[in-house]
Amino acid sequence: MSGKIQHQSKKADATSMIDKSSDIETASIDTVDHDEKRLEELGYKQEFKREINLFVQAGFAFSTMAVLPNWLIGFAGAMSAGGPMSLFWGIVVVSPFVMCIALSMAEVFSAYPVNGGVYSWCYLLSSEKWGPLMSWLCGYIFVGGLVTGAMTLAYSMAEYTIAISNIVNEHQITNSGAYVGLYCAYLLLGVAYSYFGVKFSGYLNQFMVFWVLIGSTIIIITMPAMAPTHHSATWVFTEFQNSTGYQNSGLAFFLGLLQAGWTLIGYENGAQIAEGTKNAARTGPRGIIIAVIGAIFQSLALCISTLFSIQDLDELLESSFPLGTLFVRATTPKLAAFFLVIVCISQFASLCNTLFTVSQLMWSMSRDKCLPNHQVWYNLSNNYQMPVRLLLLVALICIVLIMPSLASSVYWSAMMSTSVICLNVAYGLPYFCRLVWKRDIVHRGPFNLGRYSLIINFFAVAWIAFFGVILCIPSVHPVDPVTMNWASLMIGAILIFSLVFWFISGRKNFKGPIKTLGDDINEK
Repeated sequence: MSGKIQHQSKKADATSMIDKSSDIETASIDTVDHDEKRLEELGYKQEFKREINLFVQAGFAFSTMAVLPNWLIGFAGAMSAGGPMSLFWGIVVVSPFVMCIALSMAEVFSAYPVNGGVYSWCYLLSSEKWGPLMSWLCGYIFVGGLVTGAMTLAYSMAEYTIAISNIVNEHQITNSGAYVGLYCAYLLLGVAYSYFGVKFSGYLNQFMVFWVLIGSTIIIITMPAMAPTHHSATWVFTEFQNSTGYQNSGLAFFLGLLQAGWTLIGYENGAQIAEGTKNAARTGPRGIIIAVIGAIFQSLALCISTLFSIQDLDELLESSFPLGTLFVRATTPKLAAFFLVIVCISQFASLCNTLFTVSQLMWSMSRDKCLPNHQVWYNLSNNYQMPVRLLLLVALICIVLIMPSLASSVYWSAMMSTSVICLNVAYGLPYFCRLVWKRDIVHRGPFNLGRYSLIINFFAVAWIAFFGVILCIPSVHPVDPVTMNWASLMIGAILIFSLVFWFISGRKNFKGPIKTLGDDINEK
């Protein structure tokens, strides 16, 4: 009798396990069906495998922001425009507004989880009349920001590599040809890795979360622990310096915000992999918020560690590579080289993610007939579902655009400002469209801001408008051809090109995102 009862119990357990397994499988299928259904409601067919989870989404945004390798790219400019106060309090000032942008972005992402990201959202949040133009402008501005961002990342990798070589070898590399050669090599290496698609991008970003967290912890602890001397807390948190030539200290402080603006950017990129994300309406917004919060805390920790570890401020300001000088003076040459390896690998992940993002964005624009010869670019031309032609096109554009830097360093210095401004403008355009045309989002996703939605959108747009103007002001006074901020000229060129192309072709052929349901991608 006891054996029979035991047998029945085991049978019941087995049945329960089968039922649970069936429930899990059904839930997974339901999620996939829901993602596909929502995409169909927006007019698109499912063309990517849903392989991305929350960890990869958050890792993708966090790795793209790349706080660790980008922390001191604009160090000299920030120290001239405000000193230590610009570095630390700049993050404190910028962070709440970045959170407003991120929250607004998460809300719209939840409502419209499509690969076009801000480009598609502009159309969906505009009127029927203005939607195509706003979407068109946002797409081209965003492409400009991502391309100049990829250029900045690849060039900084070249700087890190040459700094490592100069630290460990007596022979010093200084010629600009070496920088451009390494820049091109890293771009092509990034394209080669991105070729393997979403799954391999996921592997990279999962690894990078641990790599960056461990690397940041090592650097944050080791630098002040080994530094021969330390600045006082008063100097770190209250020292203000102004060597910009402007008499207005407030303006000088705002000019120093470029460093914080460059560090806390890139979190939108997760929207470009929305159509490959599981339960995208929930996973995407959570990934953005997690990445931004993590990046803010990482920025503050790196800032405090850096400021306490500086040995000779004048030497850093005069250095051609302040980060390498900082590491060498605070620790040892060998350890400094090791730190730069950590930083360089982190930057490579950000470069791969940016190349991946811009190719996905341009693929979405091609799908909607927004790019010239769209039928050529709207193609997933390998087994990894990647727009390889667009990856190669982006690499070619980046290589061509970097060539003038061989003749002038001023050209290169404008790239970072151009990227920050273009990306912020692209981030803000969907919320501007919403405030003007659709204050009530037609479809609310699982993540929404409720009654605080419009006010948070307003603060996001107001900050982007203010910050964009600040970043176009020359960083030094008086202004000459060397000290001129050429970012405004580059942004103007992007805007003029997009408007001219709109009047020549766009207004006739582009009607906004096109419904692809039922089409075959290879026949497009």
